[in-house]
Amino acid sequence: MKNKPDYDVIIVGAGAAGGILGRELSDAGLSVCVLERGPMLETKDVSMDELRFPVRQNLLWATPRTGGMAWRPHSRAATERVFPRIPQLLDGWGPGGSMNHWGGASWRFEPTVFKALDVWGQIPNGAIANWPISYEDLEPYYTKFEYRIGVSGDASRMIHGPPRTLPYPLPPLEQGYATNHFAKASRDLGYKPFQMPAGIITRDYQGRNRTGYCGFCMGYECTVDAKSNTRVTEIKEALKSLNFTMLTDRYVYQITMSSPNRADGVICLDSSGKVHELTASIVIVAANTLYNSWLLLLSRNPHAPSGIGNQYGQVGKYFHQHAFFGVTGLFNERMNVHVGPSEPLMAITNYTENRFDHTGLGFVMGGFIFGAHAAGAAGQPIEFAKSIPLPEGVPSWGPLFKEFITQTFGRYYLVFALLTDPPLLTNFIDLDPQAKNQLGFPLPRLTFSWSAQLHKMHRFFYPKMAEIMQAARAQKIWGGHDVQPPWELSHPSGGTRMGEDDRVSVTDRYGKVHGVRNLFVAGNSLFPTMSAFNLTETIGALAYWQADYIKQAVFKGDLI
Repeated sequence: MKNKPDYDVIIVGAGAAGGILGRELSDAGLSVCVLERGPMLETKDVSMDELRFPVRQNLLWATPRTGGMAWRPHSRAATERVFPRIPQLLDGWGPGGSMNHWGGASWRFEPTVFKALDVWGQIPNGAIANWPISYEDLEPYYTKFEYRIGVSGDASRMIHGPPRTLPYPLPPLEQGYATNHFAKASRDLGYKPFQMPAGIITRDYQGRNRTGYCGFCMGYECTVDAKSNTRVTEIKEALKSLNFTMLTDRYVYQITMSSPNRADGVICLDSSGKVHELTASIVIVAANTLYNSWLLLLSRNPHAPSGIGNQYGQVGKYFHQHAFFGVTGLFNERMNVHVGPSEPLMAITNYTENRFDHTGLGFVMGGFIFGAHAAGAAGQPIEFAKSIPLPEGVPSWGPLFKEFITQTFGRYYLVFALLTDPPLLTNFIDLDPQAKNQLGFPLPRLTFSWSAQLHKMHRFFYPKMAEIMQAARAQKIWGGHDVQPPWELSHPSGGTRMGEDDRVSVTDRYGKVHGVRNLFVAGNSLFPTMSAFNLTETIGALAYWQADYIKQAVFKGDLI
């Protein structure tokens, strides 16, 4: 390593976690370099273009040059599927990462999630674990995320919401006709649906314009910056500082080490293929769940022959994700579900975590129900035709298909459920021995199958969703008879689990890799378990928590 490193801090990835850490540490006076594999992105570059964004996934999604993954169902199988791009709109690209095309759902995890093993015990083949931190540890950082990023909501309407020190900074989103229709049917059945908290600003806020309720949210970047993400908040502010450097089109493929307990920096490629080696006193890996594990494994060296942090074979372990499914209803009246925000809708949380009696159900944890949802990301016309589930007897082409599309668009909506599937010992990430991306690097390979309990959880939720559709007077109800296939990812987590015991985790409670004093991991790859709720706000809160620890350690002289 050079006598004087190039930077105090190098951060790999400029998404939810990397953007927050970049601003926090540069504001504290540290010289920070954020390396982002995607291009520089500005609001003027985006538009309400269905083909360009959710259909063809241009600009906001990683390309086959640097993205992709492989999948197999279990460790005895060879790779069965290779994807040049990660399925289901997940792979972030450019400053802001996956927040550029997220829907904006901004939930806090509940206190019971952080002590999941105490609450549920272990299941067969399970890897349920307590977090090494508590909800109380993260509560101030949840608040900081909501105020810095801009979250709208009304905590007084939330059923069983976790304790909080401040209200949301912005009032909740207004809901469209279809969502209010879903809410009324739910109330008729005794539920108490409420507006989901949203990373979409409902009033002008900190120099950004309020939402215009255009409907181009999920799968798009906002054309007026009303949708909250780190690009238009934390990174925008950090770029004003001389302490902050953003290098885009940088593909990091190795963490360098000259001793067993210290990272020196990283090696990356630029868009022309030129190799760059950069050094820093602190290195933070803040890519995504698959690529955090990928980078640690690919960075094997004489000091870490099995990969960095992998001395006990823990890197890549305990992968888990959400299962989801939707029930579709067709109505006699127009619903226009494609109008207005596409993800932060009305939620029913009666069956989340341990809020209900699990006796005799055969599963642990839970999920939540929400609606009214459009087909696909935002359900605009082209995407609707591409994504709408087809009822039995309707072909995927031809006159009958055209007739179905004509009759259904504008008169349908879906009720969705997001389900928590526990981490298993047999689900993990490694490097595929053969499949490579266009740069010649091995793809991350996901070995994953759903848990044995998931079909029981699906069987519990499906009739409740169908009942809501019946109460809503749907003239036809179809779909929802299974969750998505295991290779279609939804909020993938784990792989660099945080914990106090280095034999069953990769990092400590602050995301510092066991045995390497200056290397950190950030993001939801740290999660030991997850909630039924969406992850982004917890990713952000955890990043603020980590930033405070790093600042304090630096000022004490422990890291630099």
